Amino acid sequence: MTTSPPNASHFPYGHTQAPSAAVHSLPLLMTAIEAAHHQPIIALREALLQLGVMTEAALASLARENPDLLRSRCHELVDRLLVSDEDLHRALARVAGVVEIDLDSFELERAAFDILPLRQARANRVVPLGMANEQFFVASSTPTRADLQHQLCALTGHTVRLVWASAASIERQLGLQERAAQGASGASPSSADAVPWLAPATAHLNLHPPHDPHGHSAVEDLVSQAMEEVGSVEAEQLASASESAGMVRLVNQMIAEALRSHVSDIHIETNPGDALTSIRFRRDGDLEPYLQVPARLRGPLVSRLKIMARLDIGERRRPQDGKIDFAEFGGSPLELRVAVMPTHDGLEDVVLRLLESAKPLPLSRLGLQPRDEALIAGFSQRSFGMVLAVGPTGSGKTTTLHSMLAEVNTAERKIWTAEDPIEITQPGLRQVQMNAKIGLTFASAMRGFLRADPDIIMIGEIRDAETAHIAIEASLTGHLVLSTLHTNNACESVVRLLDLGMDPMNFADSLLGIVAQRLVRALCPACAESRPLSASQWEALLLEYAEGSALTPAQAQERLLAAAGVDSPAQVRSAHAVGCDHCAGKGYKGRLGVYEILQNSRQVKQLIQSRARPADLFDAAVAEGMRSLRHDALEKLVQGRLDLAQARMAYR
Repeated sequence: MTTSPPNASHFPYGHTQAPSAAVHSLPLLMTAIEAAHHQPIIALREALLQLGVMTEAALASLARENPDLLRSRCHELVDRLLVSDEDLHRALARVAGVVEIDLDSFELERAAFDILPLRQARANRVVPLGMANEQFFVASSTPTRADLQHQLCALTGHTVRLVWASAASIERQLGLQERAAQGASGASPSSADAVPWLAPATAHLNLHPPHDPHGHSAVEDLVSQAMEEVGSVEAEQLASASESAGMVRLVNQMIAEALRSHVSDIHIETNPGDALTSIRFRRDGDLEPYLQVPARLRGPLVSRLKIMARLDIGERRRPQDGKIDFAEFGGSPLELRVAVMPTHDGLEDVVLRLLESAKPLPLSRLGLQPRDEALIAGFSQRSFGMVLAVGPTGSGKTTTLHSMLAEVNTAERKIWTAEDPIEITQPGLRQVQMNAKIGLTFASAMRGFLRADPDIIMIGEIRDAETAHIAIEASLTGHLVLSTLHTNNACESVVRLLDLGMDPMNFADSLLGIVAQRLVRALCPACAESRPLSASQWEALLLEYAEGSALTPAQAQERLLAAAGVDSPAQVRSAHAVGCDHCAGKGYKGRLGVYEILQNSRQVKQLIQSRARPADLFDAAVAEGMRSLRHDALEKLVQGRLDLAQARMAYR
């Protein structure tokens, strides 16, 4: 049972903070924080003794049983009913040097609940205290929770500093605030009248984000708050309007929601006059509506994003590019690539690419057929040569290359990568971010890598002849080189590099293989429906499979039956999208890769050296067993992994 802490003079260890009753205002809180900086650090054992919640004998017994119980496994003390959860968090706060306050007597700033509204304070079980020294102070009974601090930073748009207050005092203060709000409105704070989130100016909004546990969409509240704060904005007032609390929190909430929803891009699309500004999320390759905001917010919204990306808010005539480190603004560790594009009537659109630092996927999770997985794994085991991943933007090329690197990322190999931007991180890789403004380009990075004793080099993209020349030279001198190229298929990639001035003899000697790929929407495994194919559908499928190649219908049938794992056409089935709660009624969940892998065989090498046409290269590779994008997509159709509409998107 919790007891009152004894007098400080009885403590044989460390120190105790000043009585919390002495800290009842922000100036006194700043003084207490400064004093805490000069106090010695204490361990959890001493903190528990100071609070009087455990005896010296009990702590000594725990230390003998397992020292980690007073370190990394301290939460087991609560599970074993040795201390209460609140006492443990209070002790951890003391270990972290967090100041304690008496919230019942603390003088709250009047604007504190304007920055952190009462409903959000209640949801997080905290009480806002006010601003001091460019920090927003908040009282919590669990102030050492990093996730709570990140959440409050995102909600307020300020740097949040947590102090400790008892859970009971927090509950009392929130109750007082709720009763005050109820008295002011003359209605229950939980009623619609007491939460005027839908003002007349925003009554026509089309809002899509999920609602919070209390039944209101947080982003709706933020739109209303931003509308009230922005008012009628003139051009010269955009900077101040973009820094309003409502706009700051609206942008942070939008980005946080996109991150939680596994969104790849955020599109802000402005429209002239009084037309709404649309915000759409790209998820699994498709754009979905997220939010529409009134015309009055479009200027402050764009300006806020430009300020976060350190762009010129006064420049509206030319495209601008920048980056946002979301962690700098109180959010999760996330980098966003920002593209601002001027449109008609002096307006600007903004596209944000979310670049959350991710881990590489194993090859087995890329959606490769077993034969292709073995082929790519073989490429990554070679000691020299060049492997290219090709396809349009967003087709998963970088993911494929990092999966290959993960196969060979061992202590025996030195691996350098040059990327723009770095999207996937791996321990052991030496990863370099490109910066053209200081002359750090792919070509200059390649030259530097060759002097740094590499075994494997990955170049984010071959964009010019210089980079291509250095890559081929490196691959011929004992290095495995991986890179990407923006081309439609594997055979066209050969012609593209030869057109850049590559020597066909050297290129043919250096090339190991080319992986062309696309990403399409995978069927939802919970609701996909399997149906048999009629005779006419099977014949049409054979013709579509063989189209554009030298394959006969008999060869096409042999390949499709083998892919489906059946003996006769009557056993072949295809899957169809249906829709369920698991996939939000869309019939699709996640994405799947479709691949075309050109292996550099003896015949292919001869064709490259003679500058053969892409069609000749394609026919030779298919005859040797290569599956084109069309072939791989239709084989995944009969395997029940794609429907026909998505399969066709991979090659049409």
